[in-house]
Amino acid sequence: MIPDYLPAIGQALRNIAAFAARSEVTTATLAELETELHRAHQLVKQAQGKRVPANRCTRHPGGPVDEASENGCLLCGPPLRPSAQPMPEGVEPGEVLRFLTEHGHDAATTRYGGRAVTRALAIGSRHPSNPRPGPSALPHRPEGDPLP
Repeated sequence: MIPDYLPAIGQALRNIAAFAARSEVTTATLAELETELHRAHQLVKQAQGKRVPANRCTRHPGGPVDEASENGCLLCGPPLRPSAQPMPEGVEPGEVLRFLTEHGHDAATTRYGGRAVTRALAIGSRHPSNPRPGPSALPHRPEGDPLP
């Protein structure tokens, strides 16, 4: 059953029930009742119809759609997609940010790749008081070494 039709079916049934409260029944009233019964019947038939899956995935029928994947499934598709351009070796985020500022996003993406530009933007937008968790950016000093 397709639950999207339930509100319309409920309204049609309420309209049909309202005919019982009428004291006078005329030919026009019966025609209205027939129309409302037909409408309710059609809504029930439509609600019984089978919903066509949005993707062709057998593991996630009705799941989110990704047109780029082979079976149309966003959940299964990423492993099937070709990987993005790899990060260039030896490119510093500061260099990417400078190039991005001077030449624009499209030129930086063409030169360094989407991953490098995204990484540089993420690092560049990080507030200094909220460093990224992980290894320290400072070189490791053995205990007892004086600070420079």
